[in-house]
Amino acid sequence: MENNFENIENTAEETQEKEQPAKYKSRSIVNKSAKMKKIYDLVEVVAPIDVSIHITGEDGVGKDRLAEYIHTQSKRTGDFITINPVALNDIIGSLGFNKVFEYFKKAERGTLYITEISSANIKLQEYLLNSIIKVEQELGMYTPRLISSTNRDLTELSKQNKFNQRLRDSFAIIMNIPPLRERKDDIEDLIKIFMRDFGYFGKKAVPINQEAMEIILSYEWPGNVRQLSNTIQHAINHTSNGEITPSSLPKDVRRKQGYMEASRNIIDELYKFARGLLESGIHSEQINPYTEYLKAVEKPLIQAALDLTKNNRSQAAELIRINRNTLHKKLKQYDMDE
Repeated sequence: MENNFENIENTAEETQEKEQPAKYKSRSIVNKSAKMKKIYDLVEVVAPIDVSIHITGEDGVGKDRLAEYIHTQSKRTGDFITINPVALNDIIGSLGFNKVFEYFKKAERGTLYITEISSANIKLQEYLLNSIIKVEQELGMYTPRLISSTNRDLTELSKQNKFNQRLRDSFAIIMNIPPLRERKDDIEDLIKIFMRDFGYFGKKAVPINQEAMEIILSYEWPGNVRQLSNTIQHAINHTSNGEITPSSLPKDVRRKQGYMEASRNIIDELYKFARGLLESGIHSEQINPYTEYLKAVEKPLIQAALDLTKNNRSQAAELIRINRNTLHKKLKQYDMDE
C-alpha cells in the first residue's frame, strides 16, 4: 500500500513539474502556498480512483473540508456519510456490528467519512474493520470510498496496541494538512472565503486595515483555520467605522502585537543608549562602549533568570543557554556574586 501511495504522489509531482495547472472546481479551495498546492494536486489524481484515504493534521486545519472536497471531485453518485466515533463509543456495545454496518450501506456508491478515527475504542475499531471486509463482499463495485481523519499518529498508536494495525493498513493514501502557521500565504484567500460564507461578497466585504492585517499575518494561529474563521467573524461584529482595525480583533490575537510594540520600544531605547555610549567614548578613553553595552543587556537577563529559578544557578544557566562556569564569571564581572 505504501508503494501505491508513492506512485500516486510521484504522478502528482510530475504533473506539477509539467506546469499543467489543476482545475479546482470549488470556490472554497485555497492553495496559494506550495504545501497546499501539493495536496490539491494529489487530490486531483486520487479523487476519481477507488482508494481509501487517511487525512492527518492538527485540530482546525480543515480535515473535514478536504474530505468533502475529495468526495465532490470523485465520480461517485452516492452520499457523503459521516461517522463520529466519539458519539458511538459509549453505545456501540448495545448497538452491535449491524448498526455500524448500516453506515457503510448508507454510503453505497458514495463516501463514508470517519472523523477523528483515533478516538474509536477497540470494539468499534473491530466493527469498522469487519464492516470494510463485509461491505466489499456484499456491494462489490458499489462499495463506498472510505476516508478517515485524525490529529494523532495511527502508526504510533498501533505500536502501543491502542489502534488496530489492520484497520490502519486499510488506508492506501495518507494526506497531511500542514498547520496554518506553516502556510501563511493562504491566509488572505481564506479570509475572502470566510467573508463570503458570512454573507459579505466582493466589494461588500468588510475592509481590513493594514495594521490589523499585519497582526493577523504575524499571529501563529494555534487553532488553525477554525480559529482564523472565528477571529474574522468576531472582527466583523466589532468593526470601527466600518472597517476591521486592531481593536476589532480578539484579545488573544492582539496580545502578540502588544508584545511586538513593547519590543520595538525597547529596541529604540537600546539604540539611544548605544549611541550615547559611542558618543561618550569619543570624548573619553575610560569608557568602553562595547563592555558597557553588554553589561546593560546581560545583567538584567541574568537577574531575571535568577529570579525565575529562585537563585538556582544551574537552572539559571540552563535557562539562559550558557554553561554554569560562564554564569559564575558573569556574576563576578557584574558584582552580582553575593
